[in-house]
Amino acid sequence: MSVTERKDRGLTLESGPATVSTIEPLLTAAEVGRLLAIPRKRVYDVVGHLAVQLASHTLRWRSSDIMALIDERRRTK
Repeated sequence: MSVTERKDRGLTLESGPATVSTIEPLLTAAEVGRLLAIPRKRVYDVVGHLAVQLASHTLRWRSSDIMALIDERRRTK
């Protein structure tokens, strides 16, 4: 599997001659905070349970997880 290009902040990977898949870009706490309109430090309390731990002090979030949380918590009349 080799990285062929970087598009829209996502990596495009080749897993074979005919199959191409895209890895979803991961968001930082600051980016999640901007999406949710909350301070970066509050992100850890609100969506820390959804984080992907890359290293001992490095957390990232999938944008699809954040969007699913928003949809899940949407109030209906």
